[in-house]
Amino acid sequence: MRAHQNAVENLVIFTHLVLGLHAAGISNAVTATACMVYFFARAAHYLVFTLGVPLLRVVTFAVGVTAQVTLALALFGVT
Repeated sequence: MRAHQNAVENLVIFTHLVLGLHAAGISNAVTATACMVYFFARAAHYLVFTLGVPLLRVVTFAVGVTAQVTLALALFGVT
């Protein structure tokens, strides 16, 4: 249940970033790759969280956050 709640909380941030990028008309290889990385990182995080592997849980979470930061930087025109 906690893994699902964590996924939902992070999906809110991801959704707003993607909708902001779409509204701004920003779409390139970097944003597409960041979205794919985010998806697979969150899927892996859910699996690792459910299995109870603490170190991998942190790594997969960090990869997902990095993908979100990449999207935010693209939205602000840094990348």
